[in-house]
Amino acid sequence: MNELEVNCIQRSKGLASHHVITHLGHLGYACRIPVALAIVHLRGQTHVYYTVDPATRSRVYIGVRREAGHCPYLQAHIHGEWTDHLLMLPETRPSFRVIRDGANTGTRQNVRFLAPR
Repeated sequence: MNELEVNCIQRSKGLASHHVITHLGHLGYACRIPVALAIVHLRGQTHVYYTVDPATRSRVYIGVRREAGHCPYLQAHIHGEWTDHLLMLPETRPSFRVIRDGANTGTRQNVRFLAPR
């Protein structure tokens, strides 16, 4: 299973809500991946996404959250408690390449994104 770091996000609106996050990204690799594809990865248990807590430098894992009346969305969690770590990340840049093929997200040469650590 690939563990992939996320250090920026893209939102469809400027609102501070997990529901409007459309892409996860990495500033160093200038790439982003659609949330729908990340949800497929997480559900299929092929990839694990995380961000790094700036205060503790520890990993904060990202999971799929489901609420009645809403589409599934991504949110970070620590020990089973949902957090706002994703919302604190900076925005991706419009020029970042979008990864659309989930088959190659584990290979550095194809993805250049969130290299497994």
